[in-house]
Amino acid sequence: MGLLRVLLALSVVLAHLGGIGGYQIAGGLAAVQMFYVISGFYMATILTEKYDPRADRDVFYFNRFLRIYSVYFVCLVISLVLYYVMHVRGSPGWWQNVADSTAKLDFSAKAAEVIAALFVFGQDVLLFFKIEDGGLVFTANGITGVAPSDQPWMLQPIPQAWTISLELMFYCIVPFLIRAKTTTLITIAAISLLARAVTYSAGYDGEPWIYRFFPFELALFVVGMIARRIYDAHIDKIARQTQVVIAAVFVAAAFLVQPLSEATDSRTVVIWTYYASALIGLPCLFQLTRNIKIDNAVADFSYPIYLIHWIVIVFYDSIYGDMGDWAAVPLVRVAICVAVTIAISGAIVVAVETPINRIRQRRIAAAQTARAS
Repeated sequence: MGLLRVLLALSVVLAHLGGIGGYQIAGGLAAVQMFYVISGFYMATILTEKYDPRADRDVFYFNRFLRIYSVYFVCLVISLVLYYVMHVRGSPGWWQNVADSTAKLDFSAKAAEVIAALFVFGQDVLLFFKIEDGGLVFTANGITGVAPSDQPWMLQPIPQAWTISLELMFYCIVPFLIRAKTTTLITIAAISLLARAVTYSAGYDGEPWIYRFFPFELALFVVGMIARRIYDAHIDKIARQTQVVIAAVFVAAAFLVQPLSEATDSRTVVIWTYYASALIGLPCLFQLTRNIKIDNAVADFSYPIYLIHWIVIVFYDSIYGDMGDWAAVPLVRVAICVAVTIAISGAIVVAVETPINRIRQRRIAAAQTARAS
């Protein structure tokens, strides 16, 4: 599933770049929510194949958090350095915004910003607040209608990391969910979807409720877990040729979901049909690619691509004026930002993720040996 994960990460990159003539592969919304589904499938997979959800829970938590935070802190440092370079160059931006906001924020608001930046947890919560009278004030409309300078989440050095907060919350509960019956998982997903529908019907159908509120997104994580149950029960009954066709259609759908959703009046139907297709698409894709080393290696790029691309775009936009008119051409901007993002991500994979993965694998092996004895 590595290629699909990278395509989804690049969808977010293109969304933040404005796309290529507006085209963004899957689009930012569908990419983020499909990542939730894939995360549910992947966590169910490793808890089924590598960990004992009861005996190895501590090892699971350690390995997950080690992977998430090691890359996050590297990207955080890179981001802070580049923000400071832009500040020294005289480019107004994040550094100045933080300085201006810090001057008017009270202690609790400052503490909330710092804690969220360091621990990631809570970055999604900031989307439901606005800065007012020096503090953080809840607003049901979140970022809608609020000036960027009054949006506390925009003070985060990696503002898109709010999705990682949702991922971490799912990691905290997945060792318990994995032991639930399939009917229980279906019930949880149904309740989550019903809560979303009721909230939408009450008029809260815009940001940040669309894909930034964990109780609503839990359904997508659980759909991924159910897809893993389908894999366990039925994948051997599906002919390989059929698996290839299903997987190919599922991957191809990633390229079509954004234009199709924008070309119809039923955007929600198109996007949620795409998510539902993962129930059979992910099992087939996983079966076909699980032993392909290059696909597994490519998968490691998706996380750093997601985290580092924002600062690459912001930094490029602060310097392209010094590079000549050619640098302002939209296609050139997209090509350079994507290439630099992938290059930095590759360096992070080699220097950080690879050695960290060795540590994680040793801990898994030790836990398995302990269980066997």
